[in-house]
Amino acid sequence: MKKRSIILLILLTIFLSGCWDMVEINQRLFVSSIGVDLYDEKGMNKYLVTYVYPNINAIGKNATEDKKKYTVSTPCSSIFQAGKEFSTNVEYPFYYKHLKVLILAKDVIKDGNMTREIIDELNRDTKINKKLLLLVAEDNAKDILESKPPQGQISDGTIYNILRDNRSASRFTPQTLTTLITEMDCNGVSIMPRANKKGEELSISGAAIIKDYQFIGWIGEKENRAISLIKDKVEIELIDIPYKDSILSYAVTDVKSHKKVDIDDEIRANLFVGLEGYLQGYKMDNHINVFNNEVLLDMEGALEKQIKKEIEETINLIQNQYNADVIGIGEHLSKFNPKAWKEVEDKWGEIFPEIKFDIDVDVKIRRTGLTK
Repeated sequence: MKKRSIILLILLTIFLSGCWDMVEINQRLFVSSIGVDLYDEKGMNKYLVTYVYPNINAIGKNATEDKKKYTVSTPCSSIFQAGKEFSTNVEYPFYYKHLKVLILAKDVIKDGNMTREIIDELNRDTKINKKLLLLVAEDNAKDILESKPPQGQISDGTIYNILRDNRSASRFTPQTLTTLITEMDCNGVSIMPRANKKGEELSISGAAIIKDYQFIGWIGEKENRAISLIKDKVEIELIDIPYKDSILSYAVTDVKSHKKVDIDDEIRANLFVGLEGYLQGYKMDNHINVFNNEVLLDMEGALEKQIKKEIEETINLIQNQYNADVIGIGEHLSKFNPKAWKEVEDKWGEIFPEIKFDIDVDVKIRRTGLTK
């Protein structure tokens, strides 16, 4: 019996040997951001791929180095092939579980096949977080990742924090890998935030419209806000409009929007956008008192008129210039009237520009502040 116990213990030491494949944290290179630029459109190495990863030795109280991050670039045929190329001149293997930001250059996503290759590669890989945040660089993705933000922050960390913490819809709408793929499957069109570099400053504003995985054009901040209002993706917002020789500043605290699509001889979409908020700022005088109900109603009407105008101009842009259903009319039909959607789905590219829109905007000013 004693002999058997000894043999069992020996076997346990062999098969239960603990974390035999454990790798120390300082022996991994944690890729946090990737940028993809066009290198050679006709060659095997089509892409210039840039990896950004933090310097572990520069993190923490007992940091031994000052350099906060490393940025490396190489021509290659795919994103993960770049990791193989880098392996010949870096000490440790790359680790992708903490990948947070992917920046694609406009020149890359002009080709729908290239965009599909990149998105498919990321989507198939089990190591990639599908909540990966996506951007489009107006010029070069590498330049964006090499930009030097203020206060000595790590630029790719700054990009991620800006995207993650954004709760306003006017400048841009964050886009994840999962959402992009879902919208492409449902609508064939989506938007991705635009990133550009002005001197040494990084700017994220507006969006690129992607149709069938191909870049077709830009929209600005106001158009981006209008789309977000229609799709009920606004949490907070600050809207400034001209009002009686001054600026009326309205802080939005709640948005409720919905669609209704009627199909008869023609397709008509009814859009409702309801906003609640408070006056953030307005210069009052003897003629205008925000504690007067008539004044408040007039302000609400001015806000409704301006917001409706922005929505109408945005719809005109996406219908007539881009023919891109980024507001999800087709998706709404497929969910709530699938029988009708099957009849029009194959001709949606011809039908969408002809849709008639009825827009209803309702603004409520709930608080006016303390100043009389």
